Amino acid sequence: MEVKTTDLPGIGKKYSMTTVSGKHIVVLLHLTGNREIYYFDDPDDDPLTTVQFSDEESRKLGAILLGVDYQPVADDRMDLLLKSVRIEWLRIEPSSQLLGKTIAESQIRKMTGSTIIGIDRGGIIIGSPDISEVITAGDVLMAIGSREQIKALEDLCR
Repeated sequence: MEVKTTDLPGIGKKYSMTTVSGKHIVVLLHLTGNREIYYFDDPDDDPLTTVQFSDEESRKLGAILLGVDYQPVADDRMDLLLKSVRIEWLRIEPSSQLLGKTIAESQIRKMTGSTIIGIDRGGIIIGSPDISEVITAGDVLMAIGSREQIKALEDLCR
């Protein structure tokens, strides 16, 4: 992919590129720090859309595009992960031995090897619940583990 750079005296710099899909993008970097992005189907036509960013917004977007906050998992690693790990939602039945216990007291991880990563409590999602969270009837536990670990937890939820 080729990126063309053009100096714009008194304005800043212009960067032009063509994407793999044949779309054209122009980025203007103003001397003020502001940026403008133009998106074209055809470079000879008017832009389909234009977006303006402040310097701060541009830096945050740049960090996102660079993957500073998030690194995608390579396809082969993701395939391996999906084959070995399951995420399941399991409802706590009124007869469950987990009922009325905290996550710590229930010793779910020790007994099953699975980990509770969330609770749906009547439509309210508790992400990464604290070990002091009490398990109540009707809770739906979001758990991660192997097939066997999830099966063991499923048995405790009944």
